[in-house]
Amino acid sequence: MLLAAVFGVSLGYGVVLPVLPFFLARVVGANADVAWHTGMLTAAYTFAVFVGAPLWGRFADRFGRRCVILIGLAGFSLALVVFGFAPSLWLGYTARMAAGAFAGAVLPVTFAYVGDTSVATSRARRFAWMSAASVLGFLAGPALGGWLAGLSTMRVPATALPFLVAAGIGALIGLAVWRWLSEPLRPRAAPSDVTPVRSTGLLLMLSLLVMFGLGGFEVGITLHGQQRLGLTPGQLGLMFFECSLVMAMVEVLLFAPLAHHLDNRATLVAAFLAMALGLGWLATATSLEALWWRVALIAASSGLLIPLLTYQVSLAAGTAQGARLGTQTAASNLGQALGSAAAGWLFAAVNETSFWVTAVLLLGGAVLALGTSRVAPILPEARDAARSRSPARKSG
Repeated sequence: MLLAAVFGVSLGYGVVLPVLPFFLARVVGANADVAWHTGMLTAAYTFAVFVGAPLWGRFADRFGRRCVILIGLAGFSLALVVFGFAPSLWLGYTARMAAGAFAGAVLPVTFAYVGDTSVATSRARRFAWMSAASVLGFLAGPALGGWLAGLSTMRVPATALPFLVAAGIGALIGLAVWRWLSEPLRPRAAPSDVTPVRSTGLLLMLSLLVMFGLGGFEVGITLHGQQRLGLTPGQLGLMFFECSLVMAMVEVLLFAPLAHHLDNRATLVAAFLAMALGLGWLATATSLEALWWRVALIAASSGLLIPLLTYQVSLAAGTAQGARLGTQTAASNLGQALGSAAAGWLFAAVNETSFWVTAVLLLGGAVLALGTSRVAPILPEARDAARSRSPARKSG
């Protein structure tokens, strides 16, 4: 049920991406306005997650996980329907912000549920699967949105159909969660379990930078594909499909089995460098074929960065999983909102140069990552097991 909830919210976000520029072209007309509103509508969603996630996380720590997840799924599905049939731009902005606020109730709280019910040695694997479910939803969303936008129907506008279908999927998942998901048993938080924000400040900054890059990539490739390469919604959907598929494969096949063996600092630095290289390289793409390798490099690096940073924050959270993961979700979505808005504005002003600006900021992330731990964390369970296997010291 947790995997399905994350998948449904990510799918509802992903269906927007290939459809949004064509929806806006009908509403506002000029290319400059399309670029501006594409970035700002995407940023409005992620900014609302930034505001809502910490509040929902603290609420879930106090009153329970299940009710927050149910509220989030119901509100998110309703907001998708409103956006799909919005007759005006201001109502579209309102609906996207509402969708983001309710998504902020689902994403960090489902991860907190996993943190509540998993020991640290299995948490990395389960977080990898949760991240993969999110990525698979993002994978299916653009492909589904591009396909449905190409259908003609007498009763539902083509640009509204993807949102209506995604809302229906979200509602079905909400019913399943209500029927089958129980409230987890959680130990009461003690003051020593609450990690000060400053102790995870570097991890939060790195999370913000990763999602700034991903937000800039999403908006940038959409505008670059539509306005420079002349790609159709279906072709843009394939680009996002490839991105999500590579991310999911890296999370499940690479990060999940190797998480306890990775050198934390080296992995973060290498992944930030690779993501920066991919974004800078993306600016030189002049055809659909040229995009494949560039998108794969960005996807693989972000597929390592996202679950690794979430795992590190969870290990530091103790029993305050909702609050800490909510704060990280807020930082991530603030970064994505800033990246989306910046990409829309920069593309309208300086075109492909927007990719280079984002790449430079990610190089800064590689420098900041040098301040993290040099080796993978020693987990409490692994340390206790090692002690139990070691021979007892002889008394003098």
